[in-house]
Amino acid sequence: MMRSSGLHEGLRVAALSDIHGNIVALDAVLADMALHGPFAEIIVAGDLVWSGPWPAEVVDRVRALPATVITGNTDAFFRAEREEPPADKNPERFAAHMAWMQEQLGPERAAFLGSLPFSHRISPADAPGPAGAHDLLIVHANPYDLERAILPQMRDSDLDELLLTDALPAFEMLAFGHVHVPFVRQWRGPYAILQWDGAAWQAEHRRVFYDAPLVAHQMRTGGMPRGKHFAERLMAAGYQPLGQPAFVMTE
Repeated sequence: MMRSSGLHEGLRVAALSDIHGNIVALDAVLADMALHGPFAEIIVAGDLVWSGPWPAEVVDRVRALPATVITGNTDAFFRAEREEPPADKNPERFAAHMAWMQEQLGPERAAFLGSLPFSHRISPADAPGPAGAHDLLIVHANPYDLERAILPQMRDSDLDELLLTDALPAFEMLAFGHVHVPFVRQWRGPYAILQWDGAAWQAEHRRVFYDAPLVAHQMRTGGMPRGKHFAERLMAAGYQPLGQPAFVMTE
């Protein structure tokens, strides 16, 4: 399922992704957005919860935004039709974490996560040329599924195999999350907060600081399964930008 909207010249789009239950980081980003808006659209590109200590708070905060929210691979864990744990997950650990998540979220929030659309398309209303030629497409991982990552070091031939499918609608720019690495990749032509200037998309990447030790403490002490593991992973993470955020443009 895809949602779409039209933008006129000069309107700006803010895209954020992979909040993963971290309300401290989300609030820091929202505060920065308040200083650098307004935005014609706000897009949350999936993975709202799962590995952070505040899943319910994040879902409520996101739902209170004037934002379009699309699904990520961890949001899909809450789909009603899901029966088996993901192939890359330890079944016992996954079951324990899912039980904690369900307890924290409650059935209504879990149902919201499980019903999110796959993608969102923005079509500049004043774009020249054929329909779709200048669209911005926002997905979680790639336009085809929720798992296969678009990596900065991928060969053009690998990108072709992933992105050039018969089912892929035309787009000029692709915005995505999933890999937790900010970068810009030029693919088959030039490139990209996101702004349509009447002729092309432009992009600005913003880094926002937050109190990571506070989040790690809550992970360890808040009752989340494997909280120590997630806290250690958070504190060991580094910020290694490869240019700009993850956007791809076609020629």
